[in-house]
Amino acid sequence: MAALGGFLFGYDLVMISGAVIFLKEEFGLSAAGLGFTTASAVIGCIAGPIAGMRLCDLLGRKRTLIAANLLFGISAIGTALPETIDQFNFFRVIGGIGCGLVSVASPMYLAEIAPARLRGRLVMMYQLAIVVGAFSATLVAYYLAFFEAWRWMFASELVPILVFGVLLTLIPRTPRWLAQQNRYQEARRVLARINGREKAEGLLQEIRESLAEETGAFSELLKPGIRTAFAVAVLLAVFSQWTGWSVVASYLPILLLKAGFADASDAIFQYAMVNGINIGLTLVSMSLVDRVGRRPIWLVTSLGMVFGVTLLGAIFHFNLTGFVVVGAVLMCAWPHVIGLGPLAWVMMSEVLPTRVRARAVSIATMCLWIANYSGVHAFPVLLELSEERFGSPAAVFWIFTLTCALAFVFGWKFVPETKGKSLEKIARDCRHSGNR
Repeated sequence: MAALGGFLFGYDLVMISGAVIFLKEEFGLSAAGLGFTTASAVIGCIAGPIAGMRLCDLLGRKRTLIAANLLFGISAIGTALPETIDQFNFFRVIGGIGCGLVSVASPMYLAEIAPARLRGRLVMMYQLAIVVGAFSATLVAYYLAFFEAWRWMFASELVPILVFGVLLTLIPRTPRWLAQQNRYQEARRVLARINGREKAEGLLQEIRESLAEETGAFSELLKPGIRTAFAVAVLLAVFSQWTGWSVVASYLPILLLKAGFADASDAIFQYAMVNGINIGLTLVSMSLVDRVGRRPIWLVTSLGMVFGVTLLGAIFHFNLTGFVVVGAVLMCAWPHVIGLGPLAWVMMSEVLPTRVRARAVSIATMCLWIANYSGVHAFPVLLELSEERFGSPAAVFWIFTLTCALAFVFGWKFVPETKGKSLEKIARDCRHSGNR
């Protein structure tokens, strides 16, 4: 139920990809205006974690998700009824704040409530919900594209918003947050429901001991060991966005039109096919993460992404068209969906201690959205510049080849393995690494 926040995240952010063709014509957008409109929600996504930093500790992870759902509702109504592009962008920012809150609270909730042996795949339920939401958005956009009904694309979000709001009333608070508030009896009951009574007492004692070693102050993020883990969380976030897929996905219908697909509905249909395949790839990722481990998956998929974005650049450089472009897009999609995308959400919530987790994850998530915004906003301008200077969009994709190679080096040198460890064991290893 908590992972369904990811559904709204994916649905809200991806719907713009189906609507952007019509928004460009409706409001006469320039390349820069198109970039800002497409990325406007991401501005809210940057602001959301700043609010989440405080709300997740003050209200808890569950109530933060409720607040995010209310913002989604306001945004859905506002983006369906704008008279100007400025009004549209304003309400997209409101929805983006909701996405930013969800992107902090939902993975954190899942990480804190999941048993260690299942934590990777359960946190990846959030990623699965994102791709299911994205797929649903493209199907709705494909159908409504025949009627050029872009306003209904955004209004349709009200259905999952209502469902999510009802389901949020049924989930418990996380035991780590309850223990942080000294509500140990409630924490014990939640732990017993998840792990059984025998294990609950031992886990609660482990949480107590871990909390006793933490201050929760911002200065703790700069302590040896913890600062390294914090840097890893931030770089996981940034690399997950600068390896290319997030930008490609945001503009895929427009890229497919450039690649020879006849009209908007046809391009959106191909986009829907890609998002449908992403659901299967996410299931593969969920099956691997707690068996193979986080670090090997990161290394393999970062190399896969080097090949994928290089190939996509070559496709556009040689002016190839049709379904070969869809094949190249899939070569970019699988490394991100299996590794680079979901592992950032999983590990950002794993590698840091409980008292600083909300603050550290919020800052890392804010960096993720800054990286996303910089890529999405700049892409139309860089695309135009590449076509003017080199006669094709290829140069933009080859820039991502470099960042993917850097992501591999980062994974090889710095990414730890957290598979099968409790959050408290990971926190102890983090603190003790600074004493060696």
